[in-house]
Amino acid sequence: MYESRAYDRANDEGFGPDPVVVLVVTGTHDVSRMLNLLNGGQAVIEQLDVGQKLARQVARHSGGQAALELLAQHGGPNLLEKIGGEP
Repeated sequence: MYESRAYDRANDEGFGPDPVVVLVVTGTHDVSRMLNLLNGGQAVIEQLDVGQKLARQVARHSGGQAALELLAQHGGPNLLEKIGGEP
């Protein structure tokens, strides 16, 4: 089972808020699949679904939007565009 949430945490460095993602993976199968993914394996459909959900959760917060914009600037996918958020 996968549980996820995202939020912004204030920092005292004079910059915008820091985005935070919390992912909890429970159960032998899901933990083994997550470990496989983090070690270079292929994602399973449940992980792809969690990735889409996390992108939507992250995009709801200003720090998260900044992280998604940085991803696109560095050549990654433009997840804000993909999920229908602001570019």
